[in-house]
Amino acid sequence: MQYVNRWHREAEDVHLYVFNKEGRLVTEMTHTTPPYEEGQTFELQLAAGDYTIMALCGHRMGTLYDKSPLQVGSSTMKDLLIRLSRADDKRITAELPPLLYGVSKEFSVQGEGSRLVVVPMAKWTNSIRLIMQDISEGGKSNIKLEDYDFKITAPNGRYNGAGEVLSDDRLTYTPYHAEQLKGTGGIAVELNTLRLLTNQDQRLLITKRATGEKLLNVDLLSLLLQAKFYANNRLSDQEYLDREDHYAVIFVFDGKPVTRETFLAASLWINGWLVREQDHKI
Repeated sequence: MQYVNRWHREAEDVHLYVFNKEGRLVTEMTHTTPPYEEGQTFELQLAAGDYTIMALCGHRMGTLYDKSPLQVGSSTMKDLLIRLSRADDKRITAELPPLLYGVSKEFSVQGEGSRLVVVPMAKWTNSIRLIMQDISEGGKSNIKLEDYDFKITAPNGRYNGAGEVLSDDRLTYTPYHAEQLKGTGGIAVELNTLRLLTNQDQRLLITKRATGEKLLNVDLLSLLLQAKFYANNRLSDQEYLDREDHYAVIFVFDGKPVTRETFLAASLWINGWLVREQDHKI
C-alpha cells in the first residue's frame, strides 16, 4: 500500500456538485478533458455562504456507471444515485474503469477573493488477479484455463451521493482477462469488483467447468485481509480495503491433481506475501 496521490492518473469524467449549508444543490460542473495535473484545480463562482463539494469521477459515466440527475435548489447528496450497469442476469464481464468519490469539509465563501478547497478522494473500484500455478516439474497438476470458472459475488453495485451503500442485487463479477501462463504450468484471470465492504457477504468462487464442482468458496474479504501489514494495523479493516485497490492472489500447486482438498492445502500468496504454506500431508 502506498500513501500517494494517484487521482490525476486515474480520473477521467469529473463531476462536481456544490451544496449549501442547508444541504441543497447550488450548482454542478462537469469536466471531461483529461489528462489532469497532479495539483489540478477547477474554478467555481460562488456567492458568499457556506458550502460542501461532492466529487464523482468515472470514465464512461452513463454507460458502465449510471447516475441520476439532480435539481438545483431542491436535491440533496442522498438524491444522487450511482449504479453499476449490469446485464439482465446481474453479471459484470467488462473491465471497470476507475470510479472515484469524495466530499470536502464544509467551507465558507466571504466576499471577493478566492480560496482553495481540497476534496479527498477514495477509489471504489478494485482489481484482483488470481493465479493457479503448478511448480512441479512438467506441470503434473495439468492446470488448463478451459477447465475452470471464476467469479466474485457481492451486492455492492449501488450508492448515493453521501457515499452510503444502498441495497442491491447480488452481482456476479466474471473475468475480463484470462491467460494460460507460459512456462509456469498455470493460469491467470483478472476480475473487478466495486467496494470491498466488511459488512457484506462477498465471496470468491472457483469451480470445475465440466461438473460445476466448487473447488473454492471463500469469504473474499477474510482472504484479502490476510495480507494486511502490521504497519497498517492502525487502519480499520474497512479503511485498509478502501485504500488498497489491486490484489494478486496466487495458489501454488505441487503436481497433485486439483481437487477441493488440494486447493485448501495449496500455498497461498497475496500481494507478494506468503500467508499460507503448502500442506504436504495431503
